Amino acid sequence: MRALLLSAVVLLGLCACGGGPREEPASVRHHGVHERIPVTFTTRDATGVRGRTIRNYTAEAHAVRSAAGCVNSRDGRFPQSGAGERVEAALDPLHGEGGPEGWCRGRYRGTIKYFEGFACPAQGTCDVPAGFPTRTKVVARFSFVVD
Repeated sequence: MRALLLSAVVLLGLCACGGGPREEPASVRHHGVHERIPVTFTTRDATGVRGRTIRNYTAEAHAVRSAAGCVNSRDGRFPQSGAGERVEAALDPLHGEGGPEGWCRGRYRGTIKYFEGFACPAQGTCDVPAGFPTRTKVVARFSFVVD
């Protein structure tokens, strides 16, 4: 039976500041083994490079029960955006190890993480200055099912 083509949607107010995130639970959606899983949410903070600091959001999902011969996890980066913008990242089973077989069937749990750290140059080596602050914070959780 072909699964519904629906996205894992996360509707959140995200905050990279000390106040913490405002979370609303995400809906559980069903997908087929070769479908890209879109993850959508509204940013709280602007992303991109400002000065020597880069800021971004990433979605990651992992199978609750791992299996062999198929995709158990994927991640995807959200595009650069301003604060309050609705953005989407795709978790694509075809890009990475196990891709031709598609997703393993079962339940997946995911997170959206906010990252803030040193902005390495586009070319050459990346020498992070000693003591440069780096921060990674889980700002949302979501789940989906592959049938």
